[in-house]
Amino acid sequence: MKSNVGNHNSARGRLILKLLYGISFLLIFYFSYTGSSFYMTPYSQRPRHDAYRDLRPAGNIGHAFGIIGSAMMLFMLLYSLRKRTRMFGKLGNLSYWLDIHIYFGVIGPLLVILHTSFKVQGLVAVSFWSMVAVASSGVFGRYLYRQIPRDIDGEQLTNVELDSMKNRLTEQISVDVKLNKEQLNKLDAELSAGSFENYGLAKSLWFLIISDLLRPFKRKKLKRKYMTELNLPPHLHDQVFDIFWEKSLLERRISFLNQVQTLFHYWHVFHKPFAVIMYLVMIVHVVVAVWLGYVWLF
Repeated sequence: MKSNVGNHNSARGRLILKLLYGISFLLIFYFSYTGSSFYMTPYSQRPRHDAYRDLRPAGNIGHAFGIIGSAMMLFMLLYSLRKRTRMFGKLGNLSYWLDIHIYFGVIGPLLVILHTSFKVQGLVAVSFWSMVAVASSGVFGRYLYRQIPRDIDGEQLTNVELDSMKNRLTEQISVDVKLNKEQLNKLDAELSAGSFENYGLAKSLWFLIISDLLRPFKRKKLKRKYMTELNLPPHLHDQVFDIFWEKSLLERRISFLNQVQTLFHYWHVFHKPFAVIMYLVMIVHVVVAVWLGYVWLF
């Protein structure tokens, strides 16, 4: 029952997140499209544009973009507080916090780009390109994060828990699905993760990315193949293949666990300095703007 409730909440959370992304991207597209005439005007001629008072960085709308975008980037820090302190206790699964962290990390920078009206220079350029580096590396970090086996709460699984999951899937195959030994071996051979302990970091990353890009095509091809080769009732085809597919993905993640953890460590080394620079320059920019009287509508 707990698992079903967890899966239901997870599905509902993903739906809400998709709606947030959809609405946010639509709004950003709307403002980009309606303001395209201003944004494409040469910088020296913008003061004579009709939308200048609204869309310039200090304008009513442009300033709002900066405030909301900066607030979102500050909200990104809540994930670190949730992960490293007891401030929020067990309020929500860690994976949900990461999803919201990434949402703010994607939408916030896009709003900041609109705030700059696609023109950055001086000290702000340092923060801007640091922000781009943080956002880009954040997408890559999320990819690495998903390669590490975790429970429903987002916590990394121990070796004991991983072995338990493999045994559960094997038992499910042998008990729930009646396949003979030849059929089992054939599926295992096709979907086996193999052994990759000796792969270097670059080769491991390359293999992971390529295999994930090709995964939908491989899944479709193998599923169609075994629907004709395995003598199973039609209603069992999906069940059999889904169990084996889940087992093969788990085995691949276990096989690459050490390499992914090392890559994740190097990712942190790259990601954090740019984040620190981004926040420091952003704070200086906001303080100077307020000091000079740019306080939006207040």
